[in-house]
Amino acid sequence: MIRATLAFLLFLTATILPEIALSQLPGRGSVDELESWAKKGDADAQFELGLRLLTGEGGKKDEKSGTQWIEKAAQQKHLRAQFVMGSLHEDGVGVQKNEAKAVEWYQKAAHNGFAPAQFAVAMAYDLGRGIKQDPVKATEWLEKAAEQNHPQAQTALASKYERGVGAAKNPSKAALLYLKAAKQDFVQAMSRLANLYYTGNGVPLDYRRAGAWYQRAAKSEDPWASNNLAWFLATCPDESLQNGEQAVLFASRALRMMDEAGEEQRYEMLDTKAACLARNGEFLEAILWQKRSLSLLAEDQEITDEERKQLKTEFETRLKLYQQESPYNESEPKIESEAAPLPQDTILQDEGVPGSDVRPKKKKGSGKGTVV
Repeated sequence: MIRATLAFLLFLTATILPEIALSQLPGRGSVDELESWAKKGDADAQFELGLRLLTGEGGKKDEKSGTQWIEKAAQQKHLRAQFVMGSLHEDGVGVQKNEAKAVEWYQKAAHNGFAPAQFAVAMAYDLGRGIKQDPVKATEWLEKAAEQNHPQAQTALASKYERGVGAAKNPSKAALLYLKAAKQDFVQAMSRLANLYYTGNGVPLDYRRAGAWYQRAAKSEDPWASNNLAWFLATCPDESLQNGEQAVLFASRALRMMDEAGEEQRYEMLDTKAACLARNGEFLEAILWQKRSLSLLAEDQEITDEERKQLKTEFETRLKLYQQESPYNESEPKIESEAAPLPQDTILQDEGVPGSDVRPKKKKGSGKGTVV
C-alpha cells in the first residue's frame, strides 16, 4: 500500500467521522472566532483552527501555529487531532519528520477505536515504519478497522488473505472483503475483486463479473483502472467479451491520465496499448508500441533481473504475434479448487450486464498479461 499524503489524510479527517461541521455552529465560522473559542480550551475549535492554519483556508497559512493548535486538541484526546498529529510527524509538516512519534500518535487514536488511525498503525507494522515490522500485528489492526467498514483496511486485509501474508491464506475471505470495500466505491478493491473473478481465485471463474467490476473501476480517475479494463477488452479468453475499439479508447485514456498527472510512462501500459491496437487490427501501430514497452522495460531499475527476464519473454512473444498479424489472447487459468459464489455481489444487475453460469471455452494463448 502506498502511504497516504497529508492532503488525503486531512480529507479523511474531515469526512470519516460523522460530526457536525464547525462552520455550521453559530459564532465559529471565521479564523478569529475559532481562535477565540480555541483559547478557551474548546478542542473542536482548536482542531478546526489548526487545520485552517495548516492549509491557509480563510487566512494566512502558518504550519507551525497550525500544528501547535492541533496538538492542543490532541492532548485533550480529540481523536481526529491525534490522527492528524500522526500524519504531520510522518510527513514532517509543521514539525520535524519522526515516524516513531507518528506511530505513537496514531496508536493513541487507534486504541480509542478511530478506524483511520487503526489503519495507519497497521500500515506502520506492515512496512516497519516507526515501529518494528510485524505482519501479524498489522493484520490484527486491519481487522479492527475493517470491522468498522473502513474500505482501505478491508482491501489491505483482503490482500493479506489473498496472498497468505500475516494471515492464513483464504482467497474466499479475501473476495468477500474486497466486495465490501468495492461497494463503498473503493477503486483498488473493485480491481482486485475483478482479478479474482478473472482468475477463478476465491470465487468461481466469471469473466462477465470480472468485466463488470473492471468497468465500474474504470469510471474513476485512476489510470490503472482504465488500463486494466483495456487489457480485459483486448485479451479476455472469452472472445464474446473482447472489443478492440473500446480497448484502444481505454488504453489511450490511461496513458493520457498519466501524462496529465506528470507521471512517467509505464511499460505495462504500453504493453496494454499494443495488445489493444492488435485486437483492433492495427498491427503496425501495435508493433511500434510493443517495441517501446520493451525499451522502457530494459530501463526499469526497480525490478529484479528475474522479473525483467520473464516480462521480456512475454513482451517478445506478443511482439512476434503482432508481426504475424495475430492478436494476443490470454489463456484460461487453471482452477485449483472450486469456490463458492458471492450472493451479495449484484454487479451484473447494477451494470446491466446479463449473467452467465457457463464456463467459457478455453482459448489459445499464454502469459499473465497486464491485468493486476
